[in-house]
Amino acid sequence: MAANMMYTAMSGLDVFNEALSVTSNNIANANTTAYKSQNLDFGDMVSGLMQTVYSDDTSQGVGATILGTTADQSTGVEEKTNTWSDLMLQGGGFFEVENPATTTDYYTRDGSFQVNSAGNLTDMDGNDVLDAKGNVINVGNPATTTYTSYSIDQSGVVWGVQANGSQTSIAQIGVTTFSNPSALVSDGNNLLSPGVNSGTPILGTAGSGMAGTVISGALEMSNVDLTQQMVDLINYQADYQANSKSIATGDNILQTVVNLIQG
Repeated sequence: MAANMMYTAMSGLDVFNEALSVTSNNIANANTTAYKSQNLDFGDMVSGLMQTVYSDDTSQGVGATILGTTADQSTGVEEKTNTWSDLMLQGGGFFEVENPATTTDYYTRDGSFQVNSAGNLTDMDGNDVLDAKGNVINVGNPATTTYTSYSIDQSGVVWGVQANGSQTSIAQIGVTTFSNPSALVSDGNNLLSPGVNSGTPILGTAGSGMAGTVISGALEMSNVDLTQQMVDLINYQADYQANSKSIATGDNILQTVVNLIQG
């Protein structure tokens, strides 16, 4: 009995150690642009069958486990920047960017974009932002372009504005959706890759299908609820300590039994 108590408590230590790690990561990313809060799914563990005269239930629990983590896909708070190339998605979907060196595609909610020396729209790491057809978006070489300013509408169309006020449609920013976006895999730097259960990426345009609309001159902030995360942190710490004390109690019981046998 004491040994089983210790094994059960050990599983609890592993679970709440991971829970503390996930919660701490959420708190650390409370100010990260477009960060999605991670939620834990807990599950119970069963060792096998042990039918008794007291119960028809033949399952014996031996602690807890973490089934997985899922991302809260709700849209974060809008923060105005008044920079035309800063974009936010109001609703579902992701911007698609491509590493120019490896041609690897990634997906992101972080719309902190800028124009490089070649006139390509890129993210902060230099990855090219792709249009609705999967092509690199070029708004014109900053040194030679005749556009005096740019604007982006809700459907993601990039407009170049001439000195006389006339506008030219340059490209339409692509928005990619997934059937299960919570299963996307984080690659760091606010970049995501398709996971086993995320579904096939569907490249389309803003406002169509499951894709949200584009807000220019704004960024999506983290959707972490700091109050809830602090409450979870306190609860997980208490649970961790309780399991630690269970191990100590089990050890004391075993030591008592050993002493009785030896005596």
